[in-house]
Amino acid sequence: MATRAGIPVDMELKKAFQELQTKMIQTTQQLKISDAQIESLKHQIAHSKLVDQEIAGLPAETKTYEGVGRMFILQPIPEVQKNLQTKRTNAEEKIKSIETNKTYLERNMKESEDNLRELIMSKQRK
Repeated sequence: MATRAGIPVDMELKKAFQELQTKMIQTTQQLKISDAQIESLKHQIAHSKLVDQEIAGLPAETKTYEGVGRMFILQPIPEVQKNLQTKRTNAEEKIKSIETNKTYLERNMKESEDNLRELIMSKQRK
């Protein structure tokens, strides 16, 4: 066993700590990305609802255009509203999926921490 300032260093523990640190950094980054994606999707949902409210107040014969890529296409109001609803539904489903992934990441990180604690406890008993 190597020593550090007179204290024996357990290589298995050192390796486990390094792995946990790496895993925690990666997981934290993934959680931040997930949070940013959720915020972006929530913004899209709010924008979609706002546009839908504005369109609902227009007369039926009003010409409406929907953005598709870099162009706009003339669409009847009900079609625009249907597309807005589809966008909202898709965004809500993505949010659920991302939140499920976040839960998995958090649980996985907690399990890693618990495993490391168990390893430390087993080493202390020896």
